[in-house]
Amino acid sequence: MIHRPEMPARHGASGSGESDGPFDPDRPAPDRPAPDRPAPDRPAPDRPAPDRPAPDRPAPDRPAPDRPAPDRPAPIELDPARLDRLTQRLAEVRARIAGAARAAGRDPDHLTLIAVSKTYPPQDVVMMHTLGVRHFAENREQEAGPKVSLVTRLIGGERSVPAKGTGDGLSSGATGSDDPIWHFVGQLQRNKARSVLRWADWVQSVDRVSLVPVLSRLAMERGRPLSICLQVSLDLPGASDGKIGASIAGSRRGGIDPAGLSALADLVEEAPGLALRGVMAVAPRRGQPRPAFARLREVAERLKVGHPQATVISAGMSGDLEDAVAEGATHLRIGTALFGERPGVP
Repeated sequence: MIHRPEMPARHGASGSGESDGPFDPDRPAPDRPAPDRPAPDRPAPDRPAPDRPAPDRPAPDRPAPDRPAPDRPAPIELDPARLDRLTQRLAEVRARIAGAARAAGRDPDHLTLIAVSKTYPPQDVVMMHTLGVRHFAENREQEAGPKVSLVTRLIGGERSVPAKGTGDGLSSGATGSDDPIWHFVGQLQRNKARSVLRWADWVQSVDRVSLVPVLSRLAMERGRPLSICLQVSLDLPGASDGKIGASIAGSRRGGIDPAGLSALADLVEEAPGLALRGVMAVAPRRGQPRPAFARLREVAERLKVGHPQATVISAGMSGDLEDAVAEGATHLRIGTALFGERPGVP
């Protein structure tokens, strides 16, 4: 028998087609997928970050140096000479009030000084506030609204629930808060009421029925009470025949006939959001103020019978404050004696 050497199988000769033939070192390795193995967990090399200087840019949330914060007004300059003059005037007015109170056998600390700041600039109000005055009065919404907003921001406060009127005497000027207390003392129109109640803590000039529901609704909407004084006319007593809420015929200063005061007071007391505080009046242009203030005192005493909380008598200005104090005034509205001659009204 002849033995023949076995020949290597040719590629593809077997049925399976899996034979690769003899090893050829120059032959490229077959294209096989890499095994699915996780990469070794090697720590990153501890290399220091490159020393690059930070870009010279201001922080986005910080104001530029020497500039006021965007939500605060720039500081205002207070004239030292004006401050000295206001300090002197305030001392003179307080001395007059204290003297009138002693002459009437009254305690000056039970009197409230209201600085009537109409037509005067916000700087004057800020200076009076630094001197201890807390009550201020305005009579024109067009002027008062922007002024009150600016003064509040300059002082650094916010409009808050006003003080209840206790402890606001002449000597200390304390109201239980450092916030200014703002009084509206002009003749109020219903279409201006909303604007006035954005800043006013008191309205001292309520003299007709139609104002009551409007003020009540707006006070409830703003969420804090409104102090009310009923303005009484001292010009021509009895001219309205006692009709409820009727103003005196021919009176240029506003005010209800005293005969209709009690009924109007009942409406205010029943209205939500309103706090009846008392009466207000302006002395007639003609005649002596003392008899007029005496009539106001009688009206106020009768009002307190049915409304014992209505203790305020707002009367007396720069020229007649002594007469008002002698007849029981509790709140004195002083303008010219504090600030000087008024600038012209545009």
